Parts: sequence; structure tokens; C-alpha cells
Amino acid sequence: MKNMKYLLMTVLLLSFNAESAKMYKWVDENGKVHYSDRVPPDQVKHARQELSAQGVVKEEVDRALTPEERAARAAEIKQQKELEEQKRLEVERLEAERKQLLRSYSSADQIKRLKSERINALQRNIQMAEENLVIQQKNEQDLMRRAADKERSGEVVSDNFLNQMQQVKDQIEYQKQFIIDKTAEIETTKTKYDHELAKYLEYTEGHGQSDS
Repeated sequence: MKNMKYLLMTVLLLSFNAESAKMYKWVDENGKVHYSDRVPPDQVKHARQELSAQGVVKEEVDRALTPEERAARAAEIKQQKELEEQKRLEVERLEAERKQLLRSYSSADQIKRLKSERINALQRNIQMAEENLVIQQKNEQDLMRRAADKERSGEVVSDNFLNQMQQVKDQIEYQKQFIIDKTAEIETTKTKYDHELAKYLEYTEGHGQSDS
């Protein structure tokens, strides 16, 4: 039987023109080997080989993927494209950051100087707010003492007086929050300039300090 299969294959191969004919070999779902010059539509799902007139394998075609396999493959391709797009955008972002940084600063010393100037300005703002806070707190104590004296003497505390007390309290809360915000801004400023200095040194190391 095995010899008969080889004989059949040989006969079929010899019957085709070596230049133009095609011969396909595949195994169906039942394990039966087929040879033909065309693959029937209901058999294209199987892996197959294209043979030359001499029986040499010219090309191999994998079996058709199942719907689940096609979906998984499509998802894999989509994910790969998304990753490639993310990498491309990140490269563009870093290049834009590099150019912007080199346009913004002429030297590392400039970054250090700007950092120091900004922090000093914030510290002065905090100091002024702290001084104003002390003044407002003294004003509040004075107003509260005066209000207590009025109540002890049976005098009615006017709405204008109460409004004045509320305004002082609002100022005290404002100054407290201002100090908190500016203190946080100092830390943000340090982080910002330290990051930009590190990046600047990275971009200019061995490349000079200018960019076209």
C-alpha cells in the first residue's frame, strides 16, 4: 500500500508541466493524504505543501486558524501596535522636552540661580505672611477683649463690630492657608528645578550646551 501511494504521487507529479503546474499535498481531518493540482474549498483549512514537478516542497501553508485563534491573534497584533504607538509618542515627547529645555536655559548655573531666586522669593512671601498673621491675631485678641468689655457693661455689640471681627478671622485663615500653600510650593519648586537640572546635564553631557 505504501508503494502504491508513492507510485500514485509520482504519476501525478509527472503529469504536470514543470514550469506552470502546481501540486498540493495535505492531510485531511481523517488522516488521509491528498495530492491534487488544486485545494478544494472545504480543504483549505488544513495545512498543506506546494510541491514541484520533482516532488520537492516549494512552499508550506499552515492550517487555517480557528475563530478563537484569529481573535487572539488580532488582539495580539492590536496590542503590539498600541505599544509601538506608545513608544513612538514617548520618543517624540522626550525629544520635545529636550529641545524646550535647551531653549529655556543656557547653562546649568542658570538653572541653579533661578531655583535659588524663586525659593528666596517664596520664603520672603512666607515671612511677610507670618508677620501679617501675628498682626491679625493681635487684632483679633483686641477685638474680642473689646467685645467682652461691651457685654460686661451691658452695651450691645453692633453688627459693624461683629463684621469687623469676622473680617479679621477671615484674614487669619487666609494667611495660614497662604503659608501652607507657599511652603508646599517651595518643595514643588525644588523638585522642578532639580529635575530640569538633571535633564539638562543629561542632554548636554558630551554634546555641548546648545541646540539648533
